[in-house]
Amino acid sequence: MENVELYEILGVNKNSTDAEIKKNYRKLAKEFHPDKNPEAGDKFKEISFAYEILSDPDKRKIYDRYGLKGLQEGSDGFGDASEFFSHWFPFSGGHSHSSGGGGGNSRARAAAQVVKKLEVTLEELFNGNVSKSIEYTRTSYCAACDGEGGPKTNMEQCKACNGTGRTANYSFMGAFVNAFESTCPSCYGRGTTIPEDCRCSTCSGSGLVEEEVKQEVPIEKGAPNMLKVLFASAGNQPLVGERGDLIVVLVQAEHPVFIRRQNDLFLRDIHINVTQALCGFVHCFQHLDGRSIYITNKPGDVIKHAELRVVTGEGMPLRNNPFERGDLFVEFNIDFPDDNFATIEQMQLLETLLPPRPPFTMPEDAEEVVMMEVPPYGEGSHAGAHGGMDDDDEDGTPHFDSVQCQTG
Repeated sequence: MENVELYEILGVNKNSTDAEIKKNYRKLAKEFHPDKNPEAGDKFKEISFAYEILSDPDKRKIYDRYGLKGLQEGSDGFGDASEFFSHWFPFSGGHSHSSGGGGGNSRARAAAQVVKKLEVTLEELFNGNVSKSIEYTRTSYCAACDGEGGPKTNMEQCKACNGTGRTANYSFMGAFVNAFESTCPSCYGRGTTIPEDCRCSTCSGSGLVEEEVKQEVPIEKGAPNMLKVLFASAGNQPLVGERGDLIVVLVQAEHPVFIRRQNDLFLRDIHINVTQALCGFVHCFQHLDGRSIYITNKPGDVIKHAELRVVTGEGMPLRNNPFERGDLFVEFNIDFPDDNFATIEQMQLLETLLPPRPPFTMPEDAEEVVMMEVPPYGEGSHAGAHGGMDDDDEDGTPHFDSVQCQTG
């Protein structure tokens, strides 16, 4: 049973009388009794639990003031309530090296997982058919004592859990209680303990030792970034239950030429000049599989700055269908010439070839100002010449000082 609010369970409130609480309890108990409603066992248990507390004046007083946490901690002289709670939240079941009971075993396996990151290159993910070795540390049963921590003849039943290997625990949030079971901290879930002077010297009585192991990890063609590759039962061995899994996370390393976006690739930092952008070009690059590939653009097919072009079918192979590929995108950066790259006569000739300037009429009251390049931050800048907001003045008014101008 978890997250219970007692008054809500019985359909009453804090101002309800004892008679009202009893009346509602009888009504609900009759409706949800297992003899009448076999599938309502948990609901009937909640009803009975709520009534046992609210029908007792002392317990109800503590509950109203402190909630279930107050009952569990023994507020106002209620005493140790662990026996009372364990009556309503019992846990039982023995454990051994090879067994572990349902959900508890699932939690043990999850806790015994080993997770390792493995960096892989974009070339390895593109081409596949390769494996990489990783080394990691895991726990295993101590061979000297067969994981028992010491001689079986010296084993004693754990007093903390009465040999079950599990203990009941409770967490509280306001008036709500959450009951759960966990591994006994005294015997680590084994249900038995060994006196200190009889413990195995190899594992100091823990029953576990650490070992270094290697694992070959296959890299599939088209495997995505952050893919989790699972190796069953290759992780840590807990004291109780089955060995956990090894999970290797493939982390894609940054590439100097390509950027990956799922199944597509982006060819980065392709710079062409104005002549190439206007009059065509040929660009050659090496693909991830070692092929030399060239792309061309015809004269007159103008490439604009930051424009994207696509080459279909030259992206990443699809993991589940490596014969299909994503696309390759190319973003172009246009490099303009330096100042005074041509004479006045050449500029005039160039202007006859380029699109004409748009018509412009100067307003009569227009005032001419001087436009300059923005100097880098901290180099020859003056307050008021250009700026951005700096610290406030003493009167709270922001003043402006030099600021670096961000350019694309």
